[in-house]
Amino acid sequence: MKPLDEFVRVLRDFDGISRKYVLPQILTRLREESYRGGLPHSLGEDSAVIEMEKDEVMLLTTDSIVEELCLHYPRAAGFNVVLANVMDIYAAGGVPNSFAVALSYSDSQIGEMLLQGLIDGSNKFRVPIVRGHTNPHSGTTYVVGSAVGKVKKRDLLTSGGAQPDDAIILIYDRSGKRGSSYKLGWDCVSDATSESVVDRLSTMSTLARAHVLSASKDVSVAGLVGTAGMMLEYSDTGGYIDMDAVERTSPDSIELEDWIRMYISLGFLVAVREKNVHRVSEIVSNHGMEIASIGHVDGSHNFRLKSGREDRVLFDFSRGPVLTPRDKAVQKRLPT
Repeated sequence: MKPLDEFVRVLRDFDGISRKYVLPQILTRLREESYRGGLPHSLGEDSAVIEMEKDEVMLLTTDSIVEELCLHYPRAAGFNVVLANVMDIYAAGGVPNSFAVALSYSDSQIGEMLLQGLIDGSNKFRVPIVRGHTNPHSGTTYVVGSAVGKVKKRDLLTSGGAQPDDAIILIYDRSGKRGSSYKLGWDCVSDATSESVVDRLSTMSTLARAHVLSASKDVSVAGLVGTAGMMLEYSDTGGYIDMDAVERTSPDSIELEDWIRMYISLGFLVAVREKNVHRVSEIVSNHGMEIASIGHVDGSHNFRLKSGREDRVLFDFSRGPVLTPRDKAVQKRLPT
């Protein structure tokens, strides 16, 4: 394994993480200057939570795909915008039920492939595309999607519930491959049936109903380590990632430096009380997924990489916001 200082340097400069550095400024402005509406969970969560009647809440999320991928791998871009949104809904404990998309392009062949990718994703994840906007004469090429889902209020999973002494656990499907269109992608879905993919994603819905998780996030383009940092900061906590444990989860064909930065297509990071780890493991196994404890939550308000007796601070949240700071005005209210 490389020295921890080298991993710290690589991660701080990694585009999947560094693009998040602008978020504290944006989140602060939106929280302070836009109309709030009194929603208990919105900016900073994987999915916003919208109150509904009776015992359910609506989940809303949005994601886009970078222009480079849209231009060079348009079918993959269309597919992955569905995947990214669906993952956010499942990370909140919900089930997606509809999808809307905005397409922008000038090359009709690229537009056709973007559309085909959207259709592929709709079928793979069993979510209908119900609304859209198209500009076929644009100077830029992009695809932006939004997904809606729902979950019982009592089963809602939040990104901000991690507590000191929780274990940080990776839930993932090891039987994948490096993405053909994105080197730092772990593809567990292209060669899998829709039925098996939905069953694996439903791991999170089952965990939500069991009430055994403190916090939950899907592993985003920030990678495994970046996603953990976002969860800890949003939970107003600190903690560490055990690089030795992470190395044991890495597929044989993937170097550790890549694995810690990878977008894992069926990957989730969760915070779990030690008393619940066994039950979580049972549920994950029943859905054909794998589980590994890779870190620990504490009250330090810094985020560290650890290997053996060594550790290095990656981010010190006590010095100011870094990735996704919690909205202090909201605290940790959940819909009841």
